[in-house]
Amino acid sequence: MSTKYPYTATVTVSAEDRGGDTEASENPSMRVGLEAVTETLKKVHFVGTLGAPEKGATHICVTLENGLSYYGPIVNGHAELEGGWIAFECDMPTPEELGL
Repeated sequence: MSTKYPYTATVTVSAEDRGGDTEASENPSMRVGLEAVTETLKKVHFVGTLGAPEKGATHICVTLENGLSYYGPIVNGHAELEGGWIAFECDMPTPEELGL
């Protein structure tokens, strides 16, 4: 497995509005990498196409095979057919920061 994408994860992208409605797209078995941009900003890099709600994504949840989950509001992102990245607010340490 690539060192840039060392994890397999379920990536759930959701559109959450103030009215309480949520639309979500689950993407199982994605090859991902997690980067700590700052203490409270993470970036998930992914391989392939990531499904997302039609309404416009607002939040992301990345659940690694080892059970660690990273969730937060989306700040920015870029995607192409072969992959991309999404930056999101989350203060949980990455596996690398945890020494895993």
